[in-house]
Amino acid sequence: MLNNYLTDWEAVENIDLIKKTALQVWGENIEFGEIKGSNSPYPEFEWQIYLYSKFSIKLDYDRSTLSIGVPTKDGYVVLSSLTNELVFGGFDGMKPENLLHNFQVLDRLIQTQKID
Repeated sequence: MLNNYLTDWEAVENIDLIKKTALQVWGENIEFGEIKGSNSPYPEFEWQIYLYSKFSIKLDYDRSTLSIGVPTKDGYVVLSSLTNELVFGGFDGMKPENLLHNFQVLDRLIQTQKID
């Protein structure tokens, strides 16, 4: 049986958007891990990405929303909790220009080494 995220056209399009946007920001400095679906009746998945061969970032997709988990000594924390910059959440976070903005915020956080 296919995971719900594979049969939901919006989820499939959003996977493509996430990947294209991430490549736009990080180019060769990103590695995409396996997408792990859930048993939910809704399109949900977790996707690990690896930045600069050093940082493991957890992307949690849940019905057209995306949460960006950043590693800290206390486990993964959502990006918005680690920066004073605007981070778009909810459905707004998956709009192409807002997703690009959120990934750029993440990159600045990583570049300034403000994460463990």
